[in-house]
Amino acid sequence: MTSIRSSAAYPIAVAYAAIFAWVLLLLGAGVYWVANAEFVRQQDREITEELHRLAREGNRTELLRELGWRKAQRPTYRFGYALFDRHGKRVDGTLEIARPGLGLGDLTQTANAENGQLTRAGAIDLADGSRLVVAAKSESIDRIKHTILRLFLLAVVIILLISAIGALVLGYYLNWRLTPINATANAIITGHMDWRVPVGRRGDEFDVAGQAINMMLDRIAALVENLRQVSSDIAHDLRKPLMRLLVQTDRLGNVEGAERVLELGDELLVLFSGILRIAEVEGGGIERNFEPVELSELMNEVVESFAPAVTDGGDTIRWTIEPDVAVMGNRELLAQLAANLLDNARTHTPAGTHMQFTLTTSDHLAVITVEDDGPGVSDADRERLFQRFFRAEASRTNPGNGLGLSLVAAVARAHGGSVEVEDVGPGLRMVITLPKLVRTKLPEATMG
Repeated sequence: MTSIRSSAAYPIAVAYAAIFAWVLLLLGAGVYWVANAEFVRQQDREITEELHRLAREGNRTELLRELGWRKAQRPTYRFGYALFDRHGKRVDGTLEIARPGLGLGDLTQTANAENGQLTRAGAIDLADGSRLVVAAKSESIDRIKHTILRLFLLAVVIILLISAIGALVLGYYLNWRLTPINATANAIITGHMDWRVPVGRRGDEFDVAGQAINMMLDRIAALVENLRQVSSDIAHDLRKPLMRLLVQTDRLGNVEGAERVLELGDELLVLFSGILRIAEVEGGGIERNFEPVELSELMNEVVESFAPAVTDGGDTIRWTIEPDVAVMGNRELLAQLAANLLDNARTHTPAGTHMQFTLTTSDHLAVITVEDDGPGVSDADRERLFQRFFRAEASRTNPGNGLGLSLVAAVARAHGGSVEVEDVGPGLRMVITLPKLVRTKLPEATMG
């Protein structure tokens, strides 16, 4: 399954959660602003009602008596009061402030601490020119606003956690639905043409996409099988008349023309045998016959048997083979792979070329490397080396049919490996990687 860091599903889910969180923050800020404005309007309405209630007391004596009574009740009364004469002098009340302006507004002056936090006040002028001020305590409103703010922040944290969990679940779900598609594609790449994307009964978008992919794979498999069948049929049908032709030609006698016909016939048989071999490997199913192969021992045998031909051609070869390397595979095909690599290096390089064959391990891989110091190939040709019948322009005069490296690539893929070509300037390096067989050690017996 794709990791969180490299997945595209998780960033999409996280982005969705982030957008949702931002919308929630904006919505919460709007709710808080509306609630605060409503609290202020309610407080202004209460202050205005209190001002009008006191203004109806009549003369100053009755007003002062009322203020005195409320002053005595101030530990529990929720308003603060002040009365100023027409000259701005404070006459009575619980607020020790300078005379404010008319109307409603925020109280920016310091009020009597015994009255608590007074932040909103209203002022009106009475008939005798004096000014009455009423201020409201904001402690209860502030507590409500702080409670709303705390609840909102707690809700934001909870929703962010839920969004994060939802993002992880969504990312996991997308990966879970996409993993079978990726597995099917990788299986098709490695030659398992019978794999298909699992399709559920819900008929959602993933199932519809899976059905479309399966229909496409069915069509591709049919075309590939038809092409493979045609190639195999042609090769099979032509082998028999070629063999009869060779037998009849051999009966003509040891003349020069007959020998040439025999040589051409042998080349054609090798060509058709190569086509059939590649079709067999790429057809899939050979892994059912895989067994543990001692690769170190096999590679030693192949190189040692190939060394005399290399030396006779004027080249030199050295090999370094790591011991005790094993793979699961087909012994004959792996031997053919190594032989084709060596034959390719010997055939397409001039006399005096030095070749190096190595078998090493890296992590869980067995790495086969064949390197030479020959002329190499161009960048354009390097991309086409493993195509069937491809031969570089400089190699067209050399013997061969252009199927050797195609078989190498097919065998490597059939064994779950890969093949790469590297320019070592001068020369060329072929690198084959195969999954290494991990040996399990049995627990040693203990003596009782």
